[in-house]
Amino acid sequence: MRLRKLVAAAVPLPALLGLAVAVPAAAASEPLVTLADSAAPLVNSDRTGDVAGAQRITAALSLKLHNQQALEKFLADVQNPASPQYHHFLTPAQFNAEFGPTQADVDKAVSFLGKAGATGIEVSGNRQAITFSGSAAQLEAAFHTGIGTYHDKSSGRNFFANDAAPTVSADVSGVVANVVGLDDHAVRTHSAKAAQPNVVKSVTPPILKTAYGTSGLSATGSGVKVGFVEFDGYKKADVTKYDSTYGLSAGTVTTVPVSGANYDSSPGDGQIEVELDIEVVHALAAAANDYVYEAPNSSAGELAMYQKIASDHTVNVVSISWGACESAEGSSAANSVSNAIATGTAEGISYFAAAGDDGTTDCYRQTGSTAKAVDFPASSPNVTGVGGTQLTVTSSNAYSSEKAWNDGASNGSTGGGISTVFTAPSWQSAQSTTKRKVPDVSADAASGSGYYIYTAGAWETVWGTSGAAPLWAAFATLQNQVHGGGLGNLNPKFYSIGNGSSYGTGFHDVTTGNNTLHGTTGFTAGTGYDQVTGWGSFKGSGLSGLIG
Repeated sequence: MRLRKLVAAAVPLPALLGLAVAVPAAAASEPLVTLADSAAPLVNSDRTGDVAGAQRITAALSLKLHNQQALEKFLADVQNPASPQYHHFLTPAQFNAEFGPTQADVDKAVSFLGKAGATGIEVSGNRQAITFSGSAAQLEAAFHTGIGTYHDKSSGRNFFANDAAPTVSADVSGVVANVVGLDDHAVRTHSAKAAQPNVVKSVTPPILKTAYGTSGLSATGSGVKVGFVEFDGYKKADVTKYDSTYGLSAGTVTTVPVSGANYDSSPGDGQIEVELDIEVVHALAAAANDYVYEAPNSSAGELAMYQKIASDHTVNVVSISWGACESAEGSSAANSVSNAIATGTAEGISYFAAAGDDGTTDCYRQTGSTAKAVDFPASSPNVTGVGGTQLTVTSSNAYSSEKAWNDGASNGSTGGGISTVFTAPSWQSAQSTTKRKVPDVSADAASGSGYYIYTAGAWETVWGTSGAAPLWAAFATLQNQVHGGGLGNLNPKFYSIGNGSSYGTGFHDVTTGNNTLHGTTGFTAGTGYDQVTGWGSFKGSGLSGLIG
């Protein structure tokens, strides 16, 4: 493997920093520290050349949190009804003061970037991430690694990546946890697509409210704010058409651009996903106000979006239907984003993410691999991972039954399995695991019972866990209204209910089906928790009475 020769040059800091600093002549002799979790994603790939030295790359530094053990204890206590800190969530300012990077940490990291010649330096509102741009040559010199072009032999995709794990001086490593964006291997994908003619019965707001038992709740989502993680845009006219068709009195829908991204004037292939997410939330909780966060589909863009959600602290619930299998995401990006999500949960935000649509082989769509894998961010311990089911209702739309969603290789199956990145949280200990298991819960996702939505000027039936995640987010939105405030990470509550005598009151236990796909034996649904449908789907009124 040939690495381009790295040459450090004295480069002035960007004008916004107000001074110029030259690279120390002895920089090359300073002790270097490898950034944890930052190995390049080069498995099953061939190096095909060097990235042009002048190519601009946008990346981000994730800064270290302080008092990590105290933060873990707080996250446990804030969800423990026996603790005096139960549901005493923090403001962003309180989190920053107790756990966030200091201004001195930020200054040190910004100085490092300035010396490297970085431009467009943007610090997140909570000081946890710094987005920047630089030429490939500048980033190679700054992080002491070549950046090459690669060809993935399984998927046929070409990408660029750092040839080795990045290193920085020991001084900088004291404040920087990870660098993300030195590769474009990971592309966050969605799975929403229009159903084929095998639709048995599409689900609509009346069906969802009746089958999942939210009709009896005196809640509409009023006063609650819902966030959506998106990498594409939508048309408000489509959402309005959906609302008016079903007589839904909806709140406002606001786009929140991140890192300059706003796709609404000309949405791409992901329009169907964005509109699915919004409309499914409206099906149960239309009166909530929606905030659609739109970011560049890159590691730096993803991190900036999650940090903005936490630092804005505008929304109470977040719906996520875009993700990547853990190995494609990379542990550096996954841990950085997970820290941002932990910040949000400490502030009382609840996150729900699709568990994926490729069965237990979550990397298949991105890399062609049939090895067992799970989807991120559903695998983050501070996210409720949502699997998929096939819903059957009676002629009066009442709940009849559910089984694990598995429509085969052509139409997909619910994701589920064991994380390779995150350890098992304490509330999952009864499931006998040392690593995080997903999903946690599930809801309708099958092509035969897809979601009937209005998208791109037409009515379509759409399926996948991309629909199940916003449905659970909608239920959480109702719970925010019922219980008068943010609920944070609901997983400890769900597992406490699941492991207790009230399980059948709050959940539909899904006991049949599996997520075997692409020739790889998956997991089988059974009584209680399983890695196919988690604890199952919600019984609206029943589960509502157990939350609080």
